[in-house]
Order: sequence, then structure tokens, then C-alpha cells
Amino acid sequence: DPSCSGSGMVNRLPREEAAPSAQRLQALAGFQRKVLSHALSFPALQRLVYSTCSLHQEENEDVVHAVLQEQGSAFRLVNAFPAWPCRGLAAFPSAECCLRASPADTLTQGFFVAVLERHGDTAAPGVLPAAEEEPEPQPQPAPRKRKKQRVK
Repeated sequence: DPSCSGSGMVNRLPREEAAPSAQRLQALAGFQRKVLSHALSFPALQRLVYSTCSLHQEENEDVVHAVLQEQGSAFRLVNAFPAWPCRGLAAFPSAECCLRASPADTLTQGFFVAVLERHGDTAAPGVLPAAEEEPEPQPQPAPRKRKKQRVK
């Protein structure tokens, strides 16, 4: 859940807050792409949930699409909560796997969720698979000496 415009938060004060400028949205989206790309670089990562409390496509579908293109075939979108009625905007193929919520459509705070899953046996970009090594034998603990019990 990286920093975002918070445009989906309907209870924020003050209510008269101006919409973020295009420049601000692009700056936030750039940061979000960096954070998401970094998170996907961990070799052991299998599944990641990307979420924002934003209603803006620039912070949601556009970020996910850019990072998926950057990753090649290493990751794919998984259908997040299939029963949810509001899906991602049709900004790219498989965007319908994402989900959205908004005060107008779902009577909730606004948010976006995308679930990215490592596809197949692909390793993170730039990460070489570890050589298989046999574990070192662990030393066995010395047998414990029993104390003699005194009988009275």
C-alpha cells in the first residue's frame, strides 16, 4: 500500500480539498512503480497484493500495467475476489482481474487491489538461481548425565 493521492478517502478533512494536479499524480505513480518493482525483485516472493486508496487510473491500472510490462512474463495478475462486482478499468488485457471500489459504485471508501503472482519457475530479474548445496551435518548434543536420586 504505497503512498497515494488518497482520492478514495471520502471522510478526509477538509472536504474542500482540491484534486491532485496531473504533475502530482505522475510523481506519485512514478514512486508507486519503483516501490512495486522493488517488491517484486525479492527472489522468494510468490504473491504480492498491490493496493491504493486512490480512484485514479494513473495510480492503479497504469502502475500495474507498466510494472507487468517491465517484468516480462515473470508475474501475472490473479483474479482478486472474483465475486466483487467492480473490476479494474479496461486499460490493458487482464485488468479485469483487479478490483475497484468507490463511494458511488459500492458505497465504500475508494480503493484498488491487484494481486500479482510469480508465473512458473521464473526467478526475479537479475537473480541467479542458488546452487544446490547439501546441508552441513549438525553436531549431536552430548548425552546428558543423569543425577542419582537419593532415597531416604
